[in-house]
Amino acid sequence: MLRRSFSVTARMIVMKAKNTVTVLALLPVNFLAVAYGWWAAGWTSWAANWNEEPYAPPMAELGTACAVVAVIGVALLLARLWGAAAFQMIPVLALITLMSPS
Repeated sequence: MLRRSFSVTARMIVMKAKNTVTVLALLPVNFLAVAYGWWAAGWTSWAANWNEEPYAPPMAELGTACAVVAVIGVALLLARLWGAAAFQMIPVLALITLMSPS
């Protein structure tokens, strides 16, 4: 019985380590996706201000960046890395907030 509980605990530690390594490995990709969306939204806002037009978010660019991050999240779910997949929601939510026309 003690051996079995040790085995389960060891597996949990390994899964936590895999999730942590995966999140750290994906940080540059997430940063680039959110930075690209932020840059596209800022550039569009600047252009709208320059031409004195109402701001309309760049949906194609933000949708593409959001899709890249979402596909990575689905791949993490399929790989059963639940913690890393949950972390992928943060960049998706950041890109969704950039889509609001405010």
